[in-house]
Amino acid sequence: MSDIQTAVAAPVAPPMPAPKLGRWANANELPVIDFAPMSGNNEDAKERVAREVHDACRDIGFLTIVNHPVPPQKIAEIFRQSKRFFALPLEAKMSAYMGNSNLFRGYLPMDQPGQQKAYRGKAIEGFQPHLDPARMKARKPHKNEAFQASLELPPDDPDVLAGKPLHGHNQWPKDLPGFKEAVLDYHTTMTEFAALLASVFARGLKLPPDYFAQFYKKPLIQVRLLHYLPQDQQAALEGGDSRAHQDAGGFTMLQQDDVGGLEIKSKSGEWLIVPPVENSFVVNIGDSMRMWTNNRFASTLHRVVNHYGRERYSIGVFANPDYDTVIRPLPTCVDADHPPTFDQMLSGEALLFLYSRVWPSLGEPDKASSY
Repeated sequence: MSDIQTAVAAPVAPPMPAPKLGRWANANELPVIDFAPMSGNNEDAKERVAREVHDACRDIGFLTIVNHPVPPQKIAEIFRQSKRFFALPLEAKMSAYMGNSNLFRGYLPMDQPGQQKAYRGKAIEGFQPHLDPARMKARKPHKNEAFQASLELPPDDPDVLAGKPLHGHNQWPKDLPGFKEAVLDYHTTMTEFAALLASVFARGLKLPPDYFAQFYKKPLIQVRLLHYLPQDQQAALEGGDSRAHQDAGGFTMLQQDDVGGLEIKSKSGEWLIVPPVENSFVVNIGDSMRMWTNNRFASTLHRVVNHYGRERYSIGVFANPDYDTVIRPLPTCVDADHPPTFDQMLSGEALLFLYSRVWPSLGEPDKASSY
């Protein structure tokens, strides 16, 4: 017998399976809710809508709203303006570069992250779990660009003079007549729609319909125009999966074009494709509302995977409350079986915590802050 032993090769792990494509969500997984009764006088019908919204927010955290009060022509116009902006040369878009200010407004080029030296704000455990450093490090390039605007405040506004974080003016591109006016008009329209939605949430939570109005007097509502380039299937899936996230604020109202690509993660772990429905809004719950409801409402992981061979446009409106809103578990969401899951969180500081980690900014200290 030979003394020479044959080396046994170490077992080779099988290659990781390619990410699977999502499947279309069906009606019971992504409810479509008719908002027509909310413009009428039938209180029973309004309560029925509120129950449907409540159950959708509890079960999946996503729903599609039809027959809402936002005029179709305004939706068409904001998409037209978005395409005008993103068709500009890069130099023209960069004149409104987000990193030129401290307010996270303006143009966000592709794959422009935040910088650690600019980190600000403060959140609590359980808020934005996808910000875990290991997950952030694994983020892959995602071929989208964005433009963002918030409430336009004059230089003599008391909060601007005080240097309160996230308060100030927007950055606008040069030589694009009508763009500023259209974006601000859409912001105003969607602020009104957000108030209606908040009243529906309140009804479903057994609170007075105007309960959330006290927290939306000077809200940090954002309009975000988004443009996604097509990618090959594998790159799109890897980019989308690595950038899957939960929204941070109260709730989001999204218009997507007919390309599709928005996917949500079900409780069973499947990725469900959200069907585009013309002139509808996809609404989803953010982490702030999830915590406000003591985890009754779901803030669901979602991503965009654009492997359809066409450019994709979407318009997101993020209905964040006032900066000074102190978020505590709502009284109707706390009982013996559901004790409070946290003490309190300052809404504006939590948003600042997120924004400074994912978007570029000057990173200068704010004049007034609570942290």
